[in-house]
Amino acid sequence: MQKEWLEKNTFHHSEFKEVDRLVEAKQKKKLAISLCLPTLNEEKTIAKEIVIMKSELMTRYPLIDEIVVIDSCSTDKTRKIARSYNVPVFKANNILPRLEKFTGKGENLWKALYVAHGDIIVYIDADIKNIHHRFVYGLLGPLLLTDEIRFTKAFYDRPIAVGNSKLRPTGGGRVTELVTRPLFSMFMPELAQFIQPLSGEYAGYRNIFERIPFHIGYGIETGMLIDIYYKWGLDVMAQVDLDRRVHKTRTPRRWDEWLL
Repeated sequence: MQKEWLEKNTFHHSEFKEVDRLVEAKQKKKLAISLCLPTLNEEKTIAKEIVIMKSELMTRYPLIDEIVVIDSCSTDKTRKIARSYNVPVFKANNILPRLEKFTGKGENLWKALYVAHGDIIVYIDADIKNIHHRFVYGLLGPLLLTDEIRFTKAFYDRPIAVGNSKLRPTGGGRVTELVTRPLFSMFMPELAQFIQPLSGEYAGYRNIFERIPFHIGYGIETGMLIDIYYKWGLDVMAQVDLDRRVHKTRTPRRWDEWLL
């Protein structure tokens, strides 16, 4: 069963590099697609992400219909830079203001559902130093070209940027390998097939995201996999190899922040 899923539901982004084919499938299914960028102090990378996605996947190929930025009260110029490229920018705290306010990525992601209009939502972290439009079209390919798959998850090599120019080839994914995948292997072996369950890039149909809880802290990715699996099973899920993702490592203030 596990080998069958891995062979059938694991893809490489190059399978979907003919973006015009994805546009045709999107139009045939009469779908709208939103790209959501959750941010917190990403002034160094946000502009490049927006420019590449707009130029390649809105202007050159009309694959995505909107880009929205959901910000967790950045103290740098993230919001100002994003607005200068004519994309909607929202403070998470200003969405559904009547509700209690929380911090964390999960808060940004679920609130994005209230301001984004797409039938399919793509979530991409805003700190990717080697951003390329494959991060979006790779995730969209299985959703648009199959009828069964409703959620896609990224995996990749994860060298870490050290300083302004150096790359450390190992070190990324330590929480995945030391904590998350061993726990899945013990309690939910089917989910251990996801190579990087904590990756921050994924996409899915709105009616999937609207029917699962979004955990407020950094457990959002793990909780999302578990809830989708319990509600719909493994066959609606897929993973896509995006080759390489370069990012700057972030050190948590407390050891247990990795598990929140």
